[in-house]
Parts: sequence; structure tokens; C-alpha cells
Amino acid sequence: MISIKFQAIALALGLLAVLPGQAQNQVEGAGQFKENLPVIYVNKDISTHFVSPEKIEYVDISVPDIAGDIPLPNAVRVKPIKEGASGVLTITSERYMVQYLLMYTDDLSKVYSRYNIPYTDVKSYLSPESDMTRAQLHDYCYRMLLSKKKFYNVSCLKHGMRVTLNNIYTVDKYFFIDISLLNKTNIQYDIDNIRFFVEDKKMTKATTFQSIELQPLLVSQQDKSFKKKWRNIFVFDKFTYPEDKIFVIELAEKQLSGRVIRLEIEYSDLLNADIF
Repeated sequence: MISIKFQAIALALGLLAVLPGQAQNQVEGAGQFKENLPVIYVNKDISTHFVSPEKIEYVDISVPDIAGDIPLPNAVRVKPIKEGASGVLTITSERYMVQYLLMYTDDLSKVYSRYNIPYTDVKSYLSPESDMTRAQLHDYCYRMLLSKKKFYNVSCLKHGMRVTLNNIYTVDKYFFIDISLLNKTNIQYDIDNIRFFVEDKKMTKATTFQSIELQPLLVSQQDKSFKKKWRNIFVFDKFTYPEDKIFVIELAEKQLSGRVIRLEIEYSDLLNADIF
């Protein structure tokens, strides 16, 4: 039986004779298709880093003789562990897929130590889990942080802390909720956790109090300690709730602090979300 490595090399060499600089990779089976794959040369003495313009979700190397890992969220590192090892590298990001034919060479001048994946290489693959990349979400958040405040009457003052709703934006299927904290005391505030709930406005003896916790898809700023001012944007999948419920953002300080503050957002405020 011909080994997988030998098959890959024979296929690649035969195809390179037809298409200089590119290889035509034919996959047989249900739904047979042909595709031209860009060739990237590799060598066992050099690690080749593929840098993606987006966060990488999935990687496949078609042969075991080429090792690989993901040292960074947007980078793949590959290196042959045997001479002559060649195969297909598949990289899937949040919205795109790219494939390369990795060809072994002894000519080190042909080997990339770093290859920045251009958008011209990617295929139009859309991940069902994401309509917008994290990079795009962060870009929207950055621009929103520069925008002016549009809500002026949604806030809460407690323990010398004022939490304020600045803006609610809607983009595609997402909500961007922009809030600020103002510390009126001289004591630094260190956020332990931020929680989000949709809960009943009132609790009566005749009904059971309901509270549903939500998780944001993305948090714009990671800083959690501040002396006077703090601002952040939280991204959610679009959601709605009935008028007898309320959306709550709860911020709690670290350790034994009792400085817990809640911002309550009415359904009518959510309906006033602006298009960015």
C-alpha cells in the first residue's frame, strides 16, 4: 500500500508540472471538486508562521509528518518533522477559510518564516456561529467609545458611585450597551464581577420571582480598577423582554466591599436603541 506521505508528494509534483507556482488539488468522492491551492515551501529547520487577519477557529494539517500549533489566537505555526514531508494546511477563521499546499524544499531561500495571510487568499466561508468577527465588533466598540452620550436619565447613585447608561446601539443582530462609572469617593474601585440579568420588576407573594442571567459576547475594555472614571461597552446577541421585566447590570467590588451597584434598564430604553 502506498503511504499517505508518498501519495501527497506524488500528487503535488505531478500537479506542479502543470501549474508552475500552484498545485491543483483534486479530491474525489461525493461532490467531486477541483481547486487551485497556493504553494508554501517548508523545511524541517525553519518554523513557518501563518498570521491571519482574524481569530483562528480551526486548523487541519493533512499529514502527520508536519507538526503544527496555534501559539497566538491569530497565528498558526507549522514545521515538518521529516524531510520530504508535504501536505495540505487548512485554516478557518471566524468568517473565512484558506488552504495551502505545503511543499518540502531544501532551498531555504524559498521558505517563509512568517506568512501574512492576505484577504486575496481566503475563500468565502461564513461561520454559522458568527455574523461579525471579533475584530469588527471591537472596531465598532472603539468608535462608540468616541461617540457622545445620548441617554441622560438612566443612572443610579449608591455608595458614592454613579453608574450611567450612555448609549444603546444596534448593529445587525447585536446590541452594544455603553455604560460609565463615576467614583465620587477617594477610594479606588476594583471591580470583581459584572453580571447581567433580565428579572421581574416586582416580587409579590402570589408569584415566583424570576431572574435570567445573560452573558455578553464581548467586553470592550478589560481594565477593572479605576480611581474616578470608567467606561465600557458590552456586546450581546439581540434580546427582548416583556414590559413587566427589567434588564439589570450589577457591578460588585472585590474582597469584602459592600459597594455593589445596579443599573436598571427599562424595555422602553432598549427599544430606543440607535443604529450606529
